[in-house]
Amino acid sequence: MNKPWKRPKIGSRAHLQVLGQSNNTSAPNPLRKTAITNMLSPYEMQIIQIDITNKCDLACSNCTRLLENQNNFWEMTPENFRLAVRSLKGFPGIIGMMGGNPAMHRDFRELCDIFVEEVPNKNQRGLFTNNIFKHADVAKKVFGFINMNTHGSQRGIKSLEALRSRGLYHWGYSSHSPLLTAAKDLFEEEEMWDRISKCDVNHEWSASIVQNRGKLRAYFCEVAASFDLARGTDNGIDPVPGWWRRNLSEFEDQIALFCPGCGVPAKLP
Repeated sequence: MNKPWKRPKIGSRAHLQVLGQSNNTSAPNPLRKTAITNMLSPYEMQIIQIDITNKCDLACSNCTRLLENQNNFWEMTPENFRLAVRSLKGFPGIIGMMGGNPAMHRDFRELCDIFVEEVPNKNQRGLFTNNIFKHADVAKKVFGFINMNTHGSQRGIKSLEALRSRGLYHWGYSSHSPLLTAAKDLFEEEEMWDRISKCDVNHEWSASIVQNRGKLRAYFCEVAASFDLARGTDNGIDPVPGWWRRNLSEFEDQIALFCPGCGVPAKLP
């Protein structure tokens, strides 16, 4: 867990490729359509995340961001961050800044300034980090909500001590179902789509915006974005202003592509 952020790359991403698969849905699937009616659209979520970097000071093997399966480091440009925030104008929930570890972005303070300019309501500005490094003073001023998850790192525990009263704080290790265990390999189709319809990430977590090969891309699910970044593919949509108001049925292509290959709905121990 406690590894420097310049982590070694562990093999290729070949095992993540979905050969022959496109971003179009296959034939109409009534089980999938029923599942979608029981899932949350982005406008119904409490949080939508803007993923600003895959740099992180940890190297967790089962990270929902699939950082260890991404071949190159990247950072969202300040210009793209501003556009991403503007695309969420009118969203009533928390707009989260996440990574990786967002505090490792080289322009973290500039992004914070942009955040304040574009989102006047401090309570809507969220930060999700495991180690704030030298930015505790900025975090106190900018963010109305801070999710602090140290993942058991002593560096992170020490770093976040001064912010513990500012939001949710978790000092220990995190656990969740392994992402790379495909639900389609474990369950018959009817049970698979029933489990997908109850996915914790959809019901309890967030849609997201990432920068993929320099372009902003939006996803109904932050884990779906992780798969695209890890595979080196692009199945996101253009985050035009108000994209988050779309009904989840308009994300059916993404759901068909990503959900059967994800392990979160399996809820394995």
